[in-house]
Amino acid sequence: MTRKLLALLALALGFLAIKAPAALLGGLLGHFSGGGLILQQAEGSLWQGRGTLASRDAGGRSLTPWLPLAWRFDAGALARLAIGWDFSSSGSPLAHVELGPGGLSVSDLSLHAPAGAALSAIPHPAARAGWHGDLSLTAPRWQCPADGRCSGEASLLWRGAGSALFPGRSFGDYQLQVGAEAGSLRFTLATLAGPIMASGQGEAPYGQQPRFDGQLSGDPELLRRLPAIAGGAARPGNQPGHFEIHWPPR
Repeated sequence: MTRKLLALLALALGFLAIKAPAALLGGLLGHFSGGGLILQQAEGSLWQGRGTLASRDAGGRSLTPWLPLAWRFDAGALARLAIGWDFSSSGSPLAHVELGPGGLSVSDLSLHAPAGAALSAIPHPAARAGWHGDLSLTAPRWQCPADGRCSGEASLLWRGAGSALFPGRSFGDYQLQVGAEAGSLRFTLATLAGPIMASGQGEAPYGQQPRFDGQLSGDPELLRRLPAIAGGAARPGNQPGHFEIHWPPR
């Protein structure tokens, strides 16, 4: 009798999970992003559905929709004692996500977003400078065990970087390489092209504040307002148009 009751309970829970509405995914997304990401117009179920990803600004005053999102349950992950989903946008693959005994893993991530929408949720004055350009985030694999000490490699490319504070001016193209090992991050910034040259290295040991040291140089007239919008992270160097970048600010 006990086995029959357990089997019936498992069947009932499985049925409820299959029928779980797509809005549940939106709720989980909002929770783990601190309210910065919202899933609008969610349709379907937790296992197969679609919606539009939107960013909420740091002040919570506005939402910016920017990514049509669709997901489908991957039955093949069950053979690995995991549950998985394939995510796509307008027919193009975005990522494969699995949750199993080893924790959460994300593979083949390829995400593109407008810089303004992606940065607006960051609670720092420098993130609210009306940024322009296109961001591309790629990661072959990112693994996060239950303790949250993630490992993996990722690359962030920012093309056509600009700001509403500098109308009609483009800063250039930049790349940030990120590596994670047991929750500790290391990252390197490099300029690919453009009139504003930026470079530097940083790290974020697990559970500690991130640190970054770098340099930035370019047209002195263009960069004269940089210290005012960098939140104390930029200090003028020995030559006009040259700045040292340090976080935390020194």
